[in-house]
Amino acid sequence: MNIQTVKFGNTSFINVTSPGSLEIKYLRNNFNISSLHLDDYLNKTQVPKIEVIKDYTLIVLDFPFFNLPIGQNGNKIQKNDKSPIENLLTIPQATLSHVPLPQFPSSGNKLKRIFLTQVDFFIENDSLIVLHDGILAPINEIFSFCQKTLHHREKYMGNGPVFLAYNIIDALVDASFPVINEISSSIDRIDKELENRQSSKTIEDISITRRNIVVFHTMIKPMLPIFKLIEEGEYKQLNGKMQPYWSNIFDHLQKIWDRLEDNKELIEGIAESNESLLSFRNNEIVRFLTVITSIAFPFVIVNNLYSMNVAGLPFAQHPMIVWFLFGLIFLSGVVIISYFKFRDWI
Repeated sequence: MNIQTVKFGNTSFINVTSPGSLEIKYLRNNFNISSLHLDDYLNKTQVPKIEVIKDYTLIVLDFPFFNLPIGQNGNKIQKNDKSPIENLLTIPQATLSHVPLPQFPSSGNKLKRIFLTQVDFFIENDSLIVLHDGILAPINEIFSFCQKTLHHREKYMGNGPVFLAYNIIDALVDASFPVINEISSSIDRIDKELENRQSSKTIEDISITRRNIVVFHTMIKPMLPIFKLIEEGEYKQLNGKMQPYWSNIFDHLQKIWDRLEDNKELIEGIAESNESLLSFRNNEIVRFLTVITSIAFPFVIVNNLYSMNVAGLPFAQHPMIVWFLFGLIFLSGVVIISYFKFRDWI
């Protein structure tokens, strides 16, 4: 079973990774957890929320992750081929604030899409049960730290399961900052590409970036009121001496929200500029084709007229007059081009 447990004092940390029917059955038989909540996790029908039950408190949250990039051979890139942002997301939380942001290539990379993964926290009096898909590195890292050293068990678990849940949530929220950093880097890269050239890849990048911002919005928006209520002391089971700590998470979420709003405005402005450039280019093409058609029209008329085998065409028996007519047509073409030049149409 994908269930691991570590204990420190009266506190237990139960880490459940990618639970299936076997793990759900074990939790149902050994803990006072509602079958409805366990089934909801399997069916992924829950939205971010807090529910206070008699025996436990349930916190359901969503967090972002990048889909694995696809290699040139069509296979998913292995661990040793991780992108800079994926390597950054696996850095331990303790050292995350001291790591410089990765440098992203200016071209040649396909933007990755952001997806959301759900994490359920079941907080009992003496235990914390965490259900997750195993995608988010901070959860397994904190559990590994608690397994290895007494220092980390005391640090994360010494103040009970609520404090342990706070530490995990705080690490997950902080791990979202590199995601918003990559969105910002992607917008800067798209802006520079629009200055140099415009291609179908640029349009695709704009579309993916706008989608990523919307997905990120759907994660942050329901979490803000949840942690605002916790900060204000709405849930007694989560407050007490823990109340000052929750404001830290709320502040980080607010910063992410503000940066998302700024990035949304930037990418919308870039998208409008891109549409204006496309419209201008289309108008230029139509203008060019109009000029060519206007110049060629007299030649086409005369050519079609004198190409018919019809007797009695005027001047058909006098080549010099025919050449004179062609000269007039050529002169009219020059006049048309000059007029277009005068009107600054070409």
